[in-house]
Amino acid sequence: MRIVATIAEKAALAGLPFLIIGGNAVIAYGYPRQTVDVDFLVRDSDRKKWDELILALGYRAHQIHPVFHMYNPISQENPAVDLMLVNEGTFTKLSVQTTDTLLGGVTVKIPSLRNLIALKLHALRHGGEHRHTRDFLDVVELAQLNQVDLAAPEYVEILERHATPAIVAEIKARYSGP
Repeated sequence: MRIVATIAEKAALAGLPFLIIGGNAVIAYGYPRQTVDVDFLVRDSDRKKWDELILALGYRAHQIHPVFHMYNPISQENPAVDLMLVNEGTFTKLSVQTTDTLLGGVTVKIPSLRNLIALKLHALRHGGEHRHTRDFLDVVELAQLNQVDLAAPEYVEILERHATPAIVAEIKARYSGP
């Protein structure tokens, strides 16, 4: 995944901050699952610059939506790249608590475990049925592997804010943590 190093280098030169989210962030927290793309969390205000950067690296737009952009590589040696677009406040909030991880030969930042779980719960609530199993398993496995106490006030608040009562019940039925 040398493309991550290339994107990180080009983003730094352009002054474009990002966080790695999605499957690669989940893997960094100990849940070894398959992923076929690289997901970047970026500021919506930088949308145009990110589009230019990704297209210049040999990608073509696959799906462009107000909150995410998906790109497929022209060369099959590179993974797909997805951008999740968030407002400045959300980006700043998620950027304050990060963890460094090595990906594609370069150190990148991923959201804190708590914030990654919140992002996954948000995806569960709003991402559609096609994402449910993957995001649900990500939440349960991340919590179990990292011994998260879902009854702790910080996680109760995240569950109440980002999950439906049905999702919370489903997680608690599958979760066997502390």
